Amino acid sequence: MKSDFFSYLDGFNLITILVPAQTDHTKKTFTLESEYQKIQLSIKEVESLGHEIKFTCEIDESITLNTDYMVFDERRNQSFLRTGKIVRTELFEMMFEYTGDDLGVSYSNEKTTFKVWSPVAKEIELELIDLAGIRQFIDFTYDAFGVWALTVFGNLDGFKYRFRVRVNESFKTTKDPYAIASNANGEYNYVVDPSKFYPFQNEKPAFSGKKTDAVIYELHVRDFTVSNTSKAVNKGLFEGLMEDLPNEGLNHVKDLGITHIQLLPVYDFEGTDEINKDIEYNWGYNPSQYNVVEGWYSKDPESPYERINEFRRLVDHVHALGMRINMDVVYNHVFDMGTFPFETLVPGYYYRFDQRGMRTEVSGCGNDLATERVMMKKFILNSIKHWMTTYGISGFRFDLMGLLDIETMNKVAQLVSSIDEKGFVYGEGWVMENTLPNRLRSHMANHQYMPQISHFNDQFRDKIKGGTFTNTPGFALGGKISSSDLFYLFTGSSLDKFLFFNPTQTINYVECHDNHTFYDRAKVLRPELKEEQLKDYSALALSFVILSSGVPFIHAGQEFLRSKNGVENSYKSSDEINQIDWTLREKHADIVQMTKDLISLRKKYKVFRFQQVSAIKQFIRFIESNPVTKTTEFKLNSFDGTFRVFFKNDYQEELLKVGKGYQTIFDGRKLVNENSDNYLVKKPGAYIFFKESSDEV
Repeated sequence: MKSDFFSYLDGFNLITILVPAQTDHTKKTFTLESEYQKIQLSIKEVESLGHEIKFTCEIDESITLNTDYMVFDERRNQSFLRTGKIVRTELFEMMFEYTGDDLGVSYSNEKTTFKVWSPVAKEIELELIDLAGIRQFIDFTYDAFGVWALTVFGNLDGFKYRFRVRVNESFKTTKDPYAIASNANGEYNYVVDPSKFYPFQNEKPAFSGKKTDAVIYELHVRDFTVSNTSKAVNKGLFEGLMEDLPNEGLNHVKDLGITHIQLLPVYDFEGTDEINKDIEYNWGYNPSQYNVVEGWYSKDPESPYERINEFRRLVDHVHALGMRINMDVVYNHVFDMGTFPFETLVPGYYYRFDQRGMRTEVSGCGNDLATERVMMKKFILNSIKHWMTTYGISGFRFDLMGLLDIETMNKVAQLVSSIDEKGFVYGEGWVMENTLPNRLRSHMANHQYMPQISHFNDQFRDKIKGGTFTNTPGFALGGKISSSDLFYLFTGSSLDKFLFFNPTQTINYVECHDNHTFYDRAKVLRPELKEEQLKDYSALALSFVILSSGVPFIHAGQEFLRSKNGVENSYKSSDEINQIDWTLREKHADIVQMTKDLISLRKKYKVFRFQQVSAIKQFIRFIESNPVTKTTEFKLNSFDGTFRVFFKNDYQEELLKVGKGYQTIFDGRKLVNENSDNYLVKKPGAYIFFKESSDEV
């Protein structure tokens, strides 16, 4: 229907009407009419917007949001009353909060119930396709609190479904935001029978639940096995990760001593073709279906059960290897706001808008999810619960966590610990300007308001590796850094000067999927370095990550100098750029062994894994820094004995005066056991000496 003007419901008693500027607005009158009501609108304000005249009108009677209304002017020109800013009012939140736990599909052999939350929908239909391909459309009935419900009797296992929703003038087809199963490329959702899911054979492996006992290893499913250098048969797939491959794949990760594997997104995302898998590549930060397993990694993405069961088998396999799985989640934006179910079901509710009524895009992805709104918060919590209870996920890494609100993140942390008391939550707590008041944002400067949540430590990254956005080499590339800064980083960034209350809040890293690998960045910041020097500095950086207080984080392949051929942002680059080159594992076997040795050393001695800043203050001391050779020493006392840890970042020969009774236990590359009063060092690295009888600190 073509209208001469447009009208929007912006509040329960507020309607905004926009008419062309050439209209004589001095004599305008408006009525609001439905099948059962006719209400004279009271014009409260008239404002010129250039090409349009804005009328702000009030309603004296209550109206029903799931009823069609038309606005008529004095000449009986008409406009459909569209949903407007009302969805972002406090009263809307209060009236339509749904506390039930049954949105989406509730299946049994005898019947299936579908529930959809859309307080502003006028009609909703279920498009249902049975196993024979016969399609039918069935009307939902409005229930309460914005929920539409429909029960279909019979066994619907394997039936396809979608929704047809009419909020304004016309119907739009959309998927179920709460769906857990889909066919290839997200064409339809499916009704599935949970009793057909692969049954787990293994319990989650033992873990203390103390964050500083974790060692996180980040990997991308496809990258890990797609290369021709991998012996995997099912390359780039969940199945490929489960293959028993000597000295590569997950066996390699286990051998390092990793406790938690962090998978880049494995929910359903855009940017790839799930059938023709080699056409496009993507990291996965394009959310399409939050509760559906990604089909790009499945052998049979057309089968809703196959992708579910493959991923359950993968989680079970990782548990059998003695490791847990953390999942990378992206609840700060969706791939396409216009086609995502949120906007179809409740236009304007799930996203943030600025004071001018314009959609924000601080995420850089075209939209920002309004996590502070009650039903967005509910959706996130439901999704987290789904991944934990259906797939056995142990923890979550939140992308752009600084965009989410603190209340939501704290509720996530509470939910995770209620399901798995040893699970944990962490994310990118960057300070990002957005519509939330600063006090409500989940960034690291607000860490005191979210004590159970950890943050990626960008100061650690940039001071050790070097500037991510500048050309300044960090300590691990021979750069200058104050000894006090180095000490604060080593002690969990939790003493007086730095970021956190306790070392449990810092994720220590120099490399992740974002930006250059350490090896590639080193070649940018220090182009004169020879290959052996790049290796030495890479070893130093990794050593500092593993030995520092906090949670060590390793990017897949970092332990054998992974390169992406200099590509800084490889989110949609080719396999040739992103794939793991497994020949590097043999080429740099000494760095791989070093990584394994340092992780075992960290696990053996509690002094490297303190959870409380009080323990750090009591047992760890900065001793001295040699201004000539740029070697820094820390002294660590524990019940096991006394450690002297030296970090050297240059090639100037130096005699370390260790003292009587000390043994060299780490020589910069490997564990050793040598008596050493003095020790000659010639190149960068971490050097550790130990004496069993504890000194006074």
